Amino acid sequence: MDKFSSFNPKVCFLFFVFAVILILLNFNPFFLSVSLLAGLIYNFMLQGKKAVLTFVTFLLPFTLLVALFNMVFTSYGVDVLFSLANKHFTLEGFFYGLCQGVMFSSVILWLSNYSIVMSSDKFMSVFSKLAPNLTLVLTMTFSFIPRLRKNAQEINDARMNIDLGQSKFKKSLDNFSSLVSMTLEESIEISDTMRARNFNSSRKPYSKYRFCSLDLILMIFIIALAVCEVIMNIFNVSEFIFDPEIKVISFSSLDFTVFAVFMFIPVIINILEGIKWHILKQKI
Repeated sequence: MDKFSSFNPKVCFLFFVFAVILILLNFNPFFLSVSLLAGLIYNFMLQGKKAVLTFVTFLLPFTLLVALFNMVFTSYGVDVLFSLANKHFTLEGFFYGLCQGVMFSSVILWLSNYSIVMSSDKFMSVFSKLAPNLTLVLTMTFSFIPRLRKNAQEINDARMNIDLGQSKFKKSLDNFSSLVSMTLEESIEISDTMRARNFNSSRKPYSKYRFCSLDLILMIFIIALAVCEVIMNIFNVSEFIFDPEIKVISFSSLDFTVFAVFMFIPVIINILEGIKWHILKQKI
């Protein structure tokens, strides 16, 4: 069970927004490694073995590919790994690209965690009181592409074994025509359903999620850590350079600790919840 996702959607949304912002602000291999590790562990808690499979088959090759591309197309740095056709391939270029790959992979991981934790109804509850109609439009837009892909797959599976002697282009055209018709029918059904439920612009939004004291405490904790991290980032208390050489200019253990604690908030909450249930089971 994921305890973190049971908190109010506003708290979860705020955490994910700050998480992505802090990852982009801290282009430092130490901080990026922590963000990647925290994202991977939390993704494993959410998806199990699928998280490891995704990391090994997609994120890891993607990270290495970014590192190689950066090494090929950049020429800064003093530590030459090898030369080819008067082109120097440097350690600094590879390491900078590696950090870029880790940063992109971290953002992808945390956005993946966001998509699992923040369902469409949770997203609506975050902005429903501020802009209910806009929130509804955005939610329907975000769900449109997955639904379109699902319908396209269903049509393709249904027509796969039908051999009408048509060319591949004609089959694709017929599938597309069926998909458009199916999409329009669903749109009409959704419209009729909303009308039947008396949905209109003056209707007040309803949210089943309640904001309790525990949500407030966690929100204050998240904001406090994020603000502290941003302030320390502004003053460059932890600075790392890649050109002309890889070098740690300054490093703050406080800055690193604050960042690490922030990124591991969901993991820590889930671990504490697991310990709590283990203790309760022992008392039975």
